[in-house]
Amino acid sequence: MKKKLNTTELELPLKELVEREGVNAAAVISKSGVLVGFANKRKTEELSPLSPVVAMMARTAEKCTKLLKMGDVVEIGAKTDSGMVVTEKSGEFIFLVAVDKGIDIDAIKLQREQVMDVIRSLL
Repeated sequence: MKKKLNTTELELPLKELVEREGVNAAAVISKSGVLVGFANKRKTEELSPLSPVVAMMARTAEKCTKLLKMGDVVEIGAKTDSGMVVTEKSGEFIFLVAVDKGIDIDAIKLQREQVMDVIRSLL
């Protein structure tokens, strides 16, 4: 029997991650493109187009790494002029974190791992 998805477990670790200086937003999306959890430091934005785009991006990265015989995707980074979006995959879920330019992504490793632990428990 499949475990029932309880997304309320994601609320606290996502909130704690976004409270860190330099972290703007974090989201968890299913591989099928459903938004599972979201936290944002700034004003609420329209998120409906985000989920399918992220799911498509993750599938594309997986295909590229297999074609290039580079193994499995662990992380995808997208740099912008004002920061970076880091994408991690865990089973059927995709985890995104948007950070400001100059932020060391390893500085938020503990908070990222807490979110990943909850994601793993949802599998």
